[in-house]
Amino acid sequence: MPLLQHGLPLAPATLPAGIELRPQTIDDVTTLGSLYWDSYPKGVAAVDLEDAVEEMEGVFEGEYGTPLEPACLVAVDTASGELVGCIQTVTEAPWDGVPQGPFIIELFVHPDHRRRGLGICLLLSAAAACHEAGFEELALNALEETSAEAIHLYRRLGFVELALAD
Repeated sequence: MPLLQHGLPLAPATLPAGIELRPQTIDDVTTLGSLYWDSYPKGVAAVDLEDAVEEMEGVFEGEYGTPLEPACLVAVDTASGELVGCIQTVTEAPWDGVPQGPFIIELFVHPDHRRRGLGICLLLSAAAACHEAGFEELALNALEETSAEAIHLYRRLGFVELALAD
């Protein structure tokens, strides 16, 4: 699982047509759980839909670090009103060996809405929010076995791999 980091600021985001971004709210938790479940191969991020909802509840409860609210965004399809993507960022990762500073704990897009620039838009928008909050770097992990496209995206945007500290 590569640990990747990038200095801030990054390039400005371009919002795909028919999409709007807004901060996630606790009222989104069940819908986010469903989106999370639908966005990953089964059994990778959660064992079932109930577990996926519990994972999202954990984000709001701070189980994975203190959410950096301006950098926790959902993408909404303006035609249907459905949530189609999400990025969740914490002020510091709760794991050892990770650099201090904001850390993206989740970035997921529904499979039907991929390849439209939505992941890039969410990432760049969260990075801008981190920079506006005074942070100079942003980090994330990616699962190599399930996220080859995501890792390629991060590297294309200039994220560099860091060695995990012992």
